[in-house]
Amino acid sequence: MDFTHYQTNSQIDMKWQNMITESDKGISIANDETISIFIPMEIKKRGGTAMIIMPKNVNLEEGQKCFDDTMIKSIARAYKWKIMIDKEEVDSLADIARRENLSTGFVSKIFNLNFLAPKVVERILSGTQPRSLKLQDIVTNEIPDLWQEQLENWGFEKS
Repeated sequence: MDFTHYQTNSQIDMKWQNMITESDKGISIANDETISIFIPMEIKKRGGTAMIIMPKNVNLEEGQKCFDDTMIKSIARAYKWKIMIDKEEVDSLADIARRENLSTGFVSKIFNLNFLAPKVVERILSGTQPRSLKLQDIVTNEIPDLWQEQLENWGFEKS
């Protein structure tokens, strides 16, 4: 029951050895005993991790949530910093950066997560955000002021 698999883009070729005969359940095997299966997916390397990106017309089922710990922790961090400023525990983002030994630029980018649309935050915290969306996608560009624009730019369904 050995098999070898080769991955090329969206196609997986498997070479079966001693697993299936041509009469098993109506499966036919080519002369070279290779079965080709096409799976509509895309494999991308994002944030040092290989991710399988499903086509846009495929909906995730409830059990297929994808929690992005980096995004969740960053949203929590931004919220914590906002509370610190509101309570006047710190005077500025520069104070936060000094306290946490971080660059002011990084603190500023993460702090801007406080301006995400509530639906974006809700979907990220529930693990139902678009799987291709990463923290870098949000913080590298200016966050749109309009919530609907955020939803459209980052691949969330229209509300």
